Amino acid sequence: MTNNAPWGQPVFIQGSDSSDIKMEAILNKLLVADNEVIQKGTAELREAFQKPGVILELCNVVVSSSNPQIRQYAAVLLRKRLSKSKHWNKLSVEEKNSVKQGILPALVNESDKAVRSSIAQFIAYIMKHELPNNSWPELLQFVQQLNTSDNVQERELGMSTLEIFTDIAPRLFLDQSAALCQLIGASMKAVGDQDLTSPIVYHAFKTLSNMALVAEQNQPLVNMFHEVLPLTLQVVTALAQVDASKAVQVLDFIDTLLDCVIQVVLPHVKLIVSGCLSIAKVPTLEDEIRIKALSVISDLVARKKKVILKHNLVKPIVDVLFELMSTPSSEDEEEEYFTEDDVDDTPMTCANQTLDLLALHIPPEKILPHILAHIEPALTGNNIYAKKAAYLAMAVLVEGCSDYIRNKYLQQFLTCVCKGITDEASVVRNAAFFALGQFSEHLQPEISDYHKELLPLLFQYLQQLCARINQQGEGNKDPPGIDRMFYAMEMFCENLGERLVPYLPVLMESLFVSLSPNNSVHVRELAISAVAATANAAGEEMVVYFPKIMESLRIYLTEEQSPETLCLQIQSVDTLGVLARTVGEDTFKPLSQECLQLAMALLKKVDDPDLRKSVYGLLASISTVIKTDVQTVLPEVVEIMLNSIRSQEGILTEFKDDEENAAFPVYEDLSDDPDQEEDIENSDDSEDDLDVSQFNVENAFMEEKEQACLALGELSRQAGIAFMPYMDQCFEEIFKMVQFPHSDIRRTAIEALAQFCISLTSIKNEQGEQALLKALSILVPKCAEIIHAEPDRDVVMSALDAYTEMLSELKSVVLIGDGHRDAIINCIRDVLTYKTECQDEDEAGQANDDEDDEDAEQDELLIQYAGNIVPQLGKAMSHEDFAQYFQNILPMFLSKMKKSSSVSQRSFGVGTIAECMEALGPCAAQFVGELLPMVLQMSQDEHQEVRNNAIYGLGEFVYYAKEATYPLYPQILNLLSFAVSNEKHPGTLDNICGALCRMIITNINGIPIDQVFPVFIQHLPLREDFAENKMVFKCFSYLYELGHQALLSQILPVLKITMVVLYKGQHTDKETLEYVVTLLANIKRDFPNEFNQAQSELTPKQLETLNKRLQAATSA
Repeated sequence: MTNNAPWGQPVFIQGSDSSDIKMEAILNKLLVADNEVIQKGTAELREAFQKPGVILELCNVVVSSSNPQIRQYAAVLLRKRLSKSKHWNKLSVEEKNSVKQGILPALVNESDKAVRSSIAQFIAYIMKHELPNNSWPELLQFVQQLNTSDNVQERELGMSTLEIFTDIAPRLFLDQSAALCQLIGASMKAVGDQDLTSPIVYHAFKTLSNMALVAEQNQPLVNMFHEVLPLTLQVVTALAQVDASKAVQVLDFIDTLLDCVIQVVLPHVKLIVSGCLSIAKVPTLEDEIRIKALSVISDLVARKKKVILKHNLVKPIVDVLFELMSTPSSEDEEEEYFTEDDVDDTPMTCANQTLDLLALHIPPEKILPHILAHIEPALTGNNIYAKKAAYLAMAVLVEGCSDYIRNKYLQQFLTCVCKGITDEASVVRNAAFFALGQFSEHLQPEISDYHKELLPLLFQYLQQLCARINQQGEGNKDPPGIDRMFYAMEMFCENLGERLVPYLPVLMESLFVSLSPNNSVHVRELAISAVAATANAAGEEMVVYFPKIMESLRIYLTEEQSPETLCLQIQSVDTLGVLARTVGEDTFKPLSQECLQLAMALLKKVDDPDLRKSVYGLLASISTVIKTDVQTVLPEVVEIMLNSIRSQEGILTEFKDDEENAAFPVYEDLSDDPDQEEDIENSDDSEDDLDVSQFNVENAFMEEKEQACLALGELSRQAGIAFMPYMDQCFEEIFKMVQFPHSDIRRTAIEALAQFCISLTSIKNEQGEQALLKALSILVPKCAEIIHAEPDRDVVMSALDAYTEMLSELKSVVLIGDGHRDAIINCIRDVLTYKTECQDEDEAGQANDDEDDEDAEQDELLIQYAGNIVPQLGKAMSHEDFAQYFQNILPMFLSKMKKSSSVSQRSFGVGTIAECMEALGPCAAQFVGELLPMVLQMSQDEHQEVRNNAIYGLGEFVYYAKEATYPLYPQILNLLSFAVSNEKHPGTLDNICGALCRMIITNINGIPIDQVFPVFIQHLPLREDFAENKMVFKCFSYLYELGHQALLSQILPVLKITMVVLYKGQHTDKETLEYVVTLLANIKRDFPNEFNQAQSELTPKQLETLNKRLQAATSA
């Protein structure tokens, strides 16, 4: 570097003990490619560090060696040695002064960029020790002088040095933030608009980004951020043309502001989005900067969706995203729509992810019209890539806009997809299959009603694939589109339930063909996975195929696999776990011990995170069959699973100096006293957290941890008291996972901890009771903390659901702990009033009270999770206490029940009120005047989901408010009579039946039973909402006990209905089963002829199932 300033030459005064240290020679040995020489050099370096003069000798090497690698190595060793204050404080005053006086000229005179950076880092650590005591004023003068120099190179050095200083110790500059901002502003102004790619500008933004991490409420910094933010996009745009990597780093400044000083960003959102869109859509720019621009937009959407809506930015975002999604791919047949690893990202995959995020955070009414404006012309045009984008857009929209699409666009979307999966272009077919898979996952239950239209298409395509595979023979490439087709078929079939049974012969025939050992590994893997999906739907109907399935799986389960076929073993273990849960205990139990031994053998033989994850799932599934007998493997299994949870394998912590450590590996605290303990009191680790660049978790290890948590929860449920010796340790280790960097692990940990609490109720002794209270005293407040402070919405929903589940199972025990009730109530209130971290508040930081404001469906789902707690909380309180609380929270539910509210909001509001009636008990009577007229009105809502919940609410009101509702019986009966004649939705019809049963049980004299009962019987058995069978059979039992002629005259149809419910297993709890079995026994005793007649009309299989279930129920 040219030296125009009077820096002078660096001079380091050597001590008498340093003359015999040949430091440069030692460092030379560490740079050769010879292990023996390196080991010798390491020993010599360790010896040198025992001598007092070593620091000054290293300083002299920094300035005197002609080899830049040696100079940098010396600077790195100095930094590592003196970064800890204990080593710096051991130096004499003279040595410290010599270092400080000599190192600044060394920085200026150094010509090598990498060496300069290492010297600056060394200076920064000395600064950390000296500046707090104001014992190095020359340093700040030095920085000031460099940054105000007339020499451009010196100004570049000054700003890059400032960047390094603020990277290592940003908090040291907070007290001088005004001067720092003035210096940065002057430096950027000196460059002006003439050269936005100047290193000075780049380093200035990096410096500001470092300071943003600690800015908090520092006003000079906040003002500076406001001032430079508009310039940021100009700089990024300019840098993107010449150095994409630097452009990405400058754009990181906005990311940092979003994380740390978000209020600065809000006034500039429109500018930021417009700038990022302009960058993202330029195909000639490097992918990394285009991807980063989309990432910034995604972050803004996730954090400040209301600002996005306020500035009408949804349309321009959608326009650019669709353009990117329409981009041709270099690998049409194997194109990835989403990526798991950042290194595989493309602008197209990021566009898909950003649109997905928009759908999750923006109200459907605000996004669907804009995307449909692209979808419709794309599907009618000839551009296959635009068609692909149209199907991808439909696919990624459905999770976030599922209710809206189900209500308004389901038929149109399905028609489009059916056309798409038969398109001639494979790129279009693949996208359409992907869309169908997404529809099958997120548009339930309505999409399953179209099975007659969709399954023949899917099976036709599957059979064509099988025929093509057979024709090609072994070793040929898999047919194009096979992944997407199997995905669509799996997702659709898995959600069909018993409606898949008629299609089983055709489906299983094709799957067995696909399982042939002659097929490729990938085809077999897809087929094994499809078997699991089929079993999830068909359940015990798979028994007939079970032996052949096991024959196909056994080779992969029991034989050692190569790396290429290990995936078949993993998928076979997954499928075996599904079969354990679905084919029935009688079928699977004979194999359970063999499978248990297999699982243990695999854990010992194969070291693979994916396989361990699958085995953990299998063990959990087997435990649901063998129950407490799983205790035989608990000692080994629990420890293995805990090791997976504790393991740091797969967690990559990236530090800022990792690259430097790789280049100069020899320095692992070459301490002059290796046994000396660290001085905790005087250690300076306040900035240690800033030394971490980022955490990366490999997916396989993350999923292993996730499954280990879930499996331990399941084992605790099934093993009962046998799990008690492991409970404390499991709870403690999984509780640590609540702070894990990855949100899926945090969510799963909460779920497992809640299950531990529930499992502890099965331990009926003092130890179990005390353990439960202790666990609740930890988990209840932790969930409250998470609900208020956690930014991830899914994690918050997991914590809310934990409250619901624990209150449902444990009742008032959850509320015993000090402050528990208030904590739960406050969480409900704060979610309902938008006061939690994961909810978007307006710019003033106030809750969203605008009645016309619409929520994204996922935001509404969060509200629903909070609402689900309320009835369970009520059941844990006295009727009187809950009535008081209910009165206070009621306005929040009523606000969701207005005509202007969305379907899901209205459904949620009236549904939650209905669920609260049981908890209110007789206190429900005091709300009849205020609520019952509204519920009656909503029972006639245009949408079935709202009608369904309102009619259920009518029945609950009548059942619990009793006499207070008697005057309204005629009005309610007229409404139900009209509804039953016109209603088409099966679930709502079921709730009409349930409401009528409640009315009969509560006040039989208020009903013309002889007229009503024959009509009522015609609408049984229930079709969908089998929970209502409890009231149906309670009503039957009540009338039977009365000997009421209305029921006795219909004894044969009543008997047939009862038999159907029993042999189909349409009872949701033990109480309902008891009503059914008791009624059946009474009728058999009192009406044997009718009983025999009803039995004679059953098929042999139905009769066998009926007798089996009857025997099991009576022997229980």
